[in-house]
Amino acid sequence: MAIFTKELLHLNRKMKIVLLVIAMVSVATLFFLWRDMEYKSLGQNAAYKAPMHIYTAAEKLMVRGKFDRALKRYKEAEKMLRQIPGLNLSDDFYYAIVNNAIGTVYLRIGVYGKGDNENAIRSRADLARDRESILKAQGYFDISINAYQKWLDEHRPTAAELAALHKSREGVAEDKIELKPFERYERALSISLTNRGMALRYLGDINGATAAYNKALALWSGNETAQANLKSMREVIAEDKAKTEQKTLDR
Repeated sequence: MAIFTKELLHLNRKMKIVLLVIAMVSVATLFFLWRDMEYKSLGQNAAYKAPMHIYTAAEKLMVRGKFDRALKRYKEAEKMLRQIPGLNLSDDFYYAIVNNAIGTVYLRIGVYGKGDNENAIRSRADLARDRESILKAQGYFDISINAYQKWLDEHRPTAAELAALHKSREGVAEDKIELKPFERYERALSISLTNRGMALRYLGDINGATAAYNKALALWSGNETAQANLKSMREVIAEDKAKTEQKTLDR
């Protein structure tokens, strides 16, 4: 993804927080896959076509680093979804995806600021200056999380049904398994929780971020972004603690 420069990546490798910085790249990539999967399996309502077309256009703008334009398109898609007659937004998959995407843009703005200014970042002190944007991002992530969770609360299979599903997949290669709707919701929820964890991390709520990452992994153990962010956050905290202790000893 073009928004992350080689210089910034090099800097962050030294600081051991590169995985925190590139997490939004992984999230965006995952949602390109989710879009294709959902059109095939859950896109039964033709009314979704126009807003999700706008959503796809916004994704492309996001990849190109056109964040302000992407945000406008995402919000346009969100408005179009709200205008679909009879649509229950409280547990709608597409509405949750779009809100997660809006939150991702605000999180990026909150961490880096507006514009393509990654080259101006020289240390962690230059990150997360826009608390208001990060709080906005958290609000959109919460809308997404609540929608996924509500659907799962109503449609999650029973223990017996889960056992039967697992048994039916014995000996089947992972790449040959077709995910059930509830599994897609779980993975999407896991992704939004990962984003929320990052927002909380930059707001200084380490316990909240840790809880969000752990919940994301409980839903989807294969969420590599959550794994990487949690590990990286702990490494940075340990590094900062060691530096503080050393300064105390040096006095």
